[in-house]
Amino acid sequence: MRKKAGRKAPRRRIRPSLARLYLGAGRRVPLRVALARLASHLPWRQPRPTIEEQNLWNFYVDTVWFGVLNSIAATFVSVFAIRLGASNREIGWLAALPALINVFWLIPSARLIERQRRRLPIILLTGFLQRLGYLLIALMPLFIHAHRVEAVIILNALITLPTAIINVAITSLMADLTSAEKRARMVSIRNVLLSSVSMIVVLMGGKFLDLVPFPLNYQLLFGLGTGISMLSLYYLKRIQVPDAVLIRHRARPKELLTLRLRRLVRTVVGQRDFMRFAGAIIVFHWGLYLPTALYSIYRVRDLQANDAWVGLLATVLSAATILSYFWWSKVTERRGNRRVLIISGLGLALYPALMGLSPRLEPLIVVSVIGGVFSASYNLSSFNFMLEVCPPEHRPSYVAIYTSLVNVTAFLAPLLGTFLADLSSVRIALLIAGGVRLIGAGFLYALLPSSKTLPAESQ
Repeated sequence: MRKKAGRKAPRRRIRPSLARLYLGAGRRVPLRVALARLASHLPWRQPRPTIEEQNLWNFYVDTVWFGVLNSIAATFVSVFAIRLGASNREIGWLAALPALINVFWLIPSARLIERQRRRLPIILLTGFLQRLGYLLIALMPLFIHAHRVEAVIILNALITLPTAIINVAITSLMADLTSAEKRARMVSIRNVLLSSVSMIVVLMGGKFLDLVPFPLNYQLLFGLGTGISMLSLYYLKRIQVPDAVLIRHRARPKELLTLRLRRLVRTVVGQRDFMRFAGAIIVFHWGLYLPTALYSIYRVRDLQANDAWVGLLATVLSAATILSYFWWSKVTERRGNRRVLIISGLGLALYPALMGLSPRLEPLIVVSVIGGVFSASYNLSSFNFMLEVCPPEHRPSYVAIYTSLVNVTAFLAPLLGTFLADLSSVRIALLIAGGVRLIGAGFLYALLPSSKTLPAESQ
């Protein structure tokens, strides 16, 4: 029996506007490929981002994820030690011991970095070790039942070893990612991101700490912060260092340590602008670091602040910093780093003085606003000024020398601050710190070289 042939399905016609969806006669391509081809002809199609734009994007995302742990460590490690029963002197050592390690470790760290043609691998390794240190602080109460304060002090100091390397390397990397003209904006955006993350994290963290029993609350906070901050290493790994920078980072032959140090000292002493800048900053940093260990003591012990209040004050400071950065960036472009740095010194002199004059917690909200506004201008102008006076070919070494000199004061000044607090009171020590900052602002005015006399940076 003859099989009746079925009706042949009519061939679907293709509209001319959709003809791009086909490859040849009757052959189709995936829809996403076709749409990509159509989008390539659209007049508003976005151009492919440059390597510099991709690098900055990865750098900013890294900043966000790292900012979670950075804000937790900066705000709550000292409060954790106080909750564990730390004395004024022990809080002073908690703030000072990392600075002492930096004094002796930063310059060798810089020489190690300068010998690397590719610096991202060492940044990733030290970044991982740095984050691991805060996880150890979180786990410490599970294994140590006595001398917990001493354990926190020691672990916080050991974290300084990888932190010193990554800080010098990141500072040099920031200078390599973009030109000197765009650097102020990059620094502003990075600091705004750090402050924004800090504002959110410390506010939520302070409320969380009041809801969960001690010490589990701090363990969970530090552990969660460590885990989140690990995401930043993925974005650091995606940064592509330009070939011109790799050529400038050519490997240097090994020399005796004494010869390298002797040559480095001779070179640095010959950099008159760098020496004047470093001298002025060191004097100011005596006042900057003198009250470092006193803030938490004054809020928690003298004014009876709980963790929620600690988080709120840190949040207000961060919010004021965020709102100030872009405005100060424009002022810096118009007026120069020198003038903004001097104004910042005068403004920061008010912060510890007004805190010492506050008998209650509520006025500290206004004090935090003042601290945030002038911290933004100081961080921006001092960082840019430092890069201006550092020769690009030896920038890691100059950054390390500058940071080592600053860390001498960062080690001694907090101990002096707690000594003055034990001798009189925390309030008197805060007022003295404000006076020392005012003197330091005078040195900034007298010693800082004019921006007009600085040589243009070679790119």
